Amino acid sequence: MFLPLIPSVYQAYLLLHHYNDDIEKLMVLNNSMKKITQSGFTLLELMVVIAMMGVLMAVGVPSFRSMLTTNEMADTTNELILSLRKARAEAISSGRNTIVCSSTDGVTCSGAAGNWNQGWLVMVDRNIDGNYVAANDELLWVYELKSNTTITITPSPTTATIGVINDFRDTVTFSYTGELDAGTPGEFHLCSGVGDYPRREISVSVGGEASLFKNNTPATNC
Repeated sequence: MFLPLIPSVYQAYLLLHHYNDDIEKLMVLNNSMKKITQSGFTLLELMVVIAMMGVLMAVGVPSFRSMLTTNEMADTTNELILSLRKARAEAISSGRNTIVCSSTDGVTCSGAAGNWNQGWLVMVDRNIDGNYVAANDELLWVYELKSNTTITITPSPTTATIGVINDFRDTVTFSYTGELDAGTPGEFHLCSGVGDYPRREISVSVGGEASLFKNNTPATNC
């Protein structure tokens, strides 16, 4: 006898259950795909960013260099004027000649070379020979400029103030009274070596007092 293929109620339930599971999986997959977004830049956006970086570098790099020059000039100028004042104070307190001399090695005075661009020493010249010898003299201070600096220090320049005739090419010597041993005033000019940056002028009076001036005449900048 032939019986029709009629699914039971239980079989219908199973089919409906699997169908609902498939629908739920499709909905989850669809929601996940909606959350996926593309990342990155278009060519136009990348070109705009590069152009903006170029503008920022064109404006920022010169300003940064100017800031470095300003800081280095201020540091070197302050160190030199403080060294001169320290030497004068030591001469008075110790009752001995005290010297600030140019140095190329941070150990000895450079003597006739007179290269202040590399640094200087501050010392008590016990044997009054104008040079530092560890066994005879007392070293108070050493200052060395950076090897790649563009700063130049010119002692007793030809453009110095009228009446400034002391020769600072080798040393600046303070007597036990605090006065310049040579009896005449002297001067230093500091230049940045970058563009028309205002030079600094350090003047030392006969009495040994060191003063700092900023050149306000652009035509005479260095």
